[in-house]
Amino acid sequence: MRYVVFVLLGVLSTILSGTVFSTSFDLAGLGIQVDIVLLIVLALVLVEKSITPIIFAAAAGLLMDMMFSTTLGMYALSYTIAAAVASIAAHRMEKFNSLHIFIVGAGGYMIKELVMALIVFAQGARQFDLGAIFLRDMLPSAAFSGALLLLVYLLVSLLYRNTWMRPRMSSHFLDEL
Repeated sequence: MRYVVFVLLGVLSTILSGTVFSTSFDLAGLGIQVDIVLLIVLALVLVEKSITPIIFAAAAGLLMDMMFSTTLGMYALSYTIAAAVASIAAHRMEKFNSLHIFIVGAGGYMIKELVMALIVFAQGARQFDLGAIFLRDMLPSAAFSGALLLLVYLLVSLLYRNTWMRPRMSSHFLDEL
């Protein structure tokens, strides 16, 4: 049942991110972009300390690529790297407080955007100023993503209170090392 919920979350968040909260959505004229897929991925990483959210990030990213991107792998790679880094950071933390959740949200958004910028740069786009984009677009969006992650984390943790959503065996890919 939990995998059905993962599929539904992935499809719903992809549709919301690509339509309602697309890049044309400008929150209060500040250039803030809301990425629902990334918020759900990061909340799943914080709630479930296993490799499943990283696989979910790759699958949801591929769905975003197929629906909204001209380059296959741009979203999938950026979501997967952000989820892996957040998973490593979450595995190192023993307890979470709201500041940790905010930092994971803001940091995950920054990692996703930087990976996407590197992909665009590798494809030959040389006419963008990363410093201006960083200050004008990335920082406000990262702060807003960190604040929204607090709410999404609360909702996902409430969902995980149900016994059918919990994994049968708790393991993390770093436990093997």
